[in-house]
Amino acid sequence: MYIQYISYVITRDLDMSDKNQVFQQALELIIDGVALGTETESRAQIGAYLMGLVVADNQGKLDNDKVEAIEMIIQMADEADSPEFKL
Repeated sequence: MYIQYISYVITRDLDMSDKNQVFQQALELIIDGVALGTETESRAQIGAYLMGLVVADNQGKLDNDKVEAIEMIIQMADEADSPEFKL
């Protein structure tokens, strides 16, 4: 997962005020949570749900293309093997 690409997709054309920084960090946290989560059944679904809440709380910050790109990144994060420690 390339965080630089994620940051580029999320922050392109956005003013980086404090609220925008929190918005970006929330989306990054969701993507990291999906990638690192140990729940294998519904990581992408939960990630998309949480992303929807964050986007709804920040109306107008992202256009549909950016939302779709973030959904694809969440799906890729879900498909990546979690680096969780296993015995």
